[in-house]
Amino acid sequence: MSFRVVIVGGSVAGLALANMLEKFNIDYVVLEAYPDIAPQVGASIGLLPNGLRILDQLGCYDAYRAKAEDQVYQHAYLREPTGKAYGYQHDLMAMWEKMLGYPMIFIDRQMLIQVLYSNLNHRERVLTSKRVISVDILEASAQVTTKDGQVFSGDIVVGADGIHSTVRKEMWRHAPPGYFPHDEYSRVPASTLCIFGISHRPDAYPGASQHNTLSEGHSYFVMAAPGNRVYWFLFMELKETLYGENIPRYTKDDEAEIVKQHFDDYILDNMTFKDLYDKRIVTTLAPLQTYVFEKWHYKRLVTIGDSAHKVDPVTGQGGNGAIESGALLVNALLRKLDTSPNGLNEKQVEEVFAEIHTGRFNRAQDVVQQGYWLQNAFTQRSTMGKLIAQYFMPALGSYGVLYRGVEFCSPATSLSRLETPRRPRAVPFEDELPAKPVKSLNQLSKLASIAITMCLCALGADLLHLPKRLDLAIDALCSMKISTASLLPVITFVVKIASLLAMALVESNRVGNKLTSWVLIAIFAIVNNFLGPGALGPLAALFAHWSCGLIVGRHVPVEAARMILPIVIIGYILPATIAISRMDSTSIMIWKNAPIICFMLARSLLPLSNPSGSHIADDEKLKLDIERERTRNMFTKADLPYIRLVHYSAFLMSAATQLINVYHHGSLISLILAGKNARLALLGFSRYDDLAFTLSSLMLALGAAPLSLRLRGYITTSQSFASALLICLGLPIVGPTATIAGMAIYRESVLAGFGQ
Repeated sequence: MSFRVVIVGGSVAGLALANMLEKFNIDYVVLEAYPDIAPQVGASIGLLPNGLRILDQLGCYDAYRAKAEDQVYQHAYLREPTGKAYGYQHDLMAMWEKMLGYPMIFIDRQMLIQVLYSNLNHRERVLTSKRVISVDILEASAQVTTKDGQVFSGDIVVGADGIHSTVRKEMWRHAPPGYFPHDEYSRVPASTLCIFGISHRPDAYPGASQHNTLSEGHSYFVMAAPGNRVYWFLFMELKETLYGENIPRYTKDDEAEIVKQHFDDYILDNMTFKDLYDKRIVTTLAPLQTYVFEKWHYKRLVTIGDSAHKVDPVTGQGGNGAIESGALLVNALLRKLDTSPNGLNEKQVEEVFAEIHTGRFNRAQDVVQQGYWLQNAFTQRSTMGKLIAQYFMPALGSYGVLYRGVEFCSPATSLSRLETPRRPRAVPFEDELPAKPVKSLNQLSKLASIAITMCLCALGADLLHLPKRLDLAIDALCSMKISTASLLPVITFVVKIASLLAMALVESNRVGNKLTSWVLIAIFAIVNNFLGPGALGPLAALFAHWSCGLIVGRHVPVEAARMILPIVIIGYILPATIAISRMDSTSIMIWKNAPIICFMLARSLLPLSNPSGSHIADDEKLKLDIERERTRNMFTKADLPYIRLVHYSAFLMSAATQLINVYHHGSLISLILAGKNARLALLGFSRYDDLAFTLSSLMLALGAAPLSLRLRGYITTSQSFASALLICLGLPIVGPTATIAGMAIYRESVLAGFGQ
């Protein structure tokens, strides 16, 4: 028995689904309302790695990419209302490709439709001028009736017919009261108005570039297009949010009136909106409706793409989401047909449709929220939006776009039964990882680490006391084995903090911690002054546990990685040596604040350094070139030798001091060595510092390697347990600091190992 799918709408969602069904010899028919399958309506479309990977599986990627001609790799700029650039996203498209294997490519929507249509072997199944007017649900099938009176039957009907979906309306008509929310379309909001278009490229427009020009109340997004053209959007905040049927259909007269008001707006510092609009080829004025419908299916009817979830074009995820939905449908359908090859009953069909909803609903809601966030920032609708647009976005640069992109694209589905062509990438998609990520435990892990850190900080700062019997037992052990005037605990402490500091400098200079590092410095300074140095160990463990453990944020600028060991030697070990030898208040104060000075020194020197090491950046153009080179270096792994030198140095030095302590005092006492040491007490350290640090190290080592890597799917459960066992065994043998260093070596090898 042949399974048949009736697809309503020759959209991106509809034709992509047709291509997928054809790959598995599932019968289909596509019904398109308009006489032309690929009309030119002035719309561009951007596909990101999550959509392009599926196109690659379908054999469409190379044809899609070829349509972009020489406009695949573009530089991106943020611009003020005057057109002046104030933020740069260097080599953005190339970075997308290096990160996830595919760039972000914009072409005409018409071109994508043509690519999908041309890739079909059975183009005769795509019928135009077939406007659907009704859908009926029968016992074992569904029937679609078109305006010209033709009837098409199938096992399921898929609505890929947009925000004004006829299939959705028919589902609502057939369903009993209460199955769908009452009058749900009245909830669909529009808070942004948009003129989008395609123009011939103005003379002032630079090639292979895209520009976000942000102003209060409106913004422009303009990008180079193939054929010496330009795609552009003018986003405008509506005075009030409109809903459902109250959202008007706009006319060309409305467009002309709006355009006049913006003619003098600067997009570039030497190009106005009038320059762009005067060279227009086609334009459209439309309200941007954004909404995720609560339910997407009823019996044998289902909606996908814009019919189920309409997103803001500013996110670039509309077409990608439509393609993902089709892949989810086909994956679920094939699994169900394996168990029931002679056809699916209504219950089985609904189980297939429920899988689509489960796989897409939260992701679709995330995209809608992302659209609100971006429009709030781009059109500066609030004080927070202005702060984000003016300070946060330029500070994040290319990494901010990549981080958010990877975070969203990597969990995307693909066609599970089609091979994915191999394309080099630094970050795997989630279905390519060694294990399935366990995202539900991420927040719980963070909350637990905060609670533990607060207790350990209080213990290290002598604000929390152990039970009296345990306290006396520790004192007895320490007094039996350790001289209160011994230098060994002091030397051990210096090596321990120096090693930890070196590793912390690695973490603070990762591109994934670009914005948070200054915040961490401030917190460390406050804690050091108010709670004392004993609280720094647990706090460092928390921040290291939370630090960027993502592949996308792993890189450390080479010039920063080179400086770490010299900074620690000069900035910490030298002041510590002076303080221990002199024991005067000034030297001790300098030593206690040395970690903060080292952090500030590392962050302050970085903007002045050239990756080649040849000279100092002293002008704006040179700084821009240096930043661009740093961005490109993110994928070279040239930082790894320096990071490994730091980690191995920390491991060897810490392990050596620990073994000396084990030899003199035994493994147990070496973990709580400070005890009542007189020198450490004079230097301002608590009697519980070593105990707090040991427990912090255990938390960090277990949290940052076995737990964190497993939750993200970077290692398997068995690997996680094996590394946890090694950590527990290593703690009494090589000591807490060397255990952390060993964890860091292991984590670095895992993160850097992907993409090889």
